[in-house]
Amino acid sequence: MVNEITLTTEDTEAEEIEKDQYLVFTSKSQEFGIQAMRVHEISTPLGITEIPNTPAHIEGIVNLRGRLVSVIDFRKKLRFYVKEHDEDTRVIIVECGGYPTGIVVDSVEEVIKITDEKVKNLPEGVAATVSHEYITGVGVLDNRLIVLLDIDKVLTKAELSELVVARQATENIQPAKKPEPAKNES
Repeated sequence: MVNEITLTTEDTEAEEIEKDQYLVFTSKSQEFGIQAMRVHEISTPLGITEIPNTPAHIEGIVNLRGRLVSVIDFRKKLRFYVKEHDEDTRVIIVECGGYPTGIVVDSVEEVIKITDEKVKNLPEGVAATVSHEYITGVGVLDNRLIVLLDIDKVLTKAELSELVVARQATENIQPAKKPEPAKNES
């Protein structure tokens, strides 16, 4: 027997509300938004372990409750000047390419509703010069402009592959065994 799932009007409305909810964060004093339903959690920067021979925007990996999470620096990804982490710095955990990925941002501001009517396309002149493949539009709210991102396209397929290789390399590293204390033989 096959179980059927029927979407009610209520379910459809709930889904629409989720798509309209954006987590707003800052990087270089600019506001960006990603769909809130894509966010698994928000954390302070944990002990990030650097991985050799990875692109500059890949900070490394962290152990998040037994799960390896790749971490990228959003400022470096967008080629903004690098800033030291401070008390406002946060890591937004999302799923990219089937793996948990942390995105280091300057601060997390709020979750807000941005309806389709308030989303505008980038102007032609800007769209030609910006990596707009991962920008879905700009949320226009009163006197705020929030650049909306497609989290699945922030990292290219090549960058996702590099993260997978880095993750696999660290998973294969065996921790050094501690020498056993010498036994007293009398």
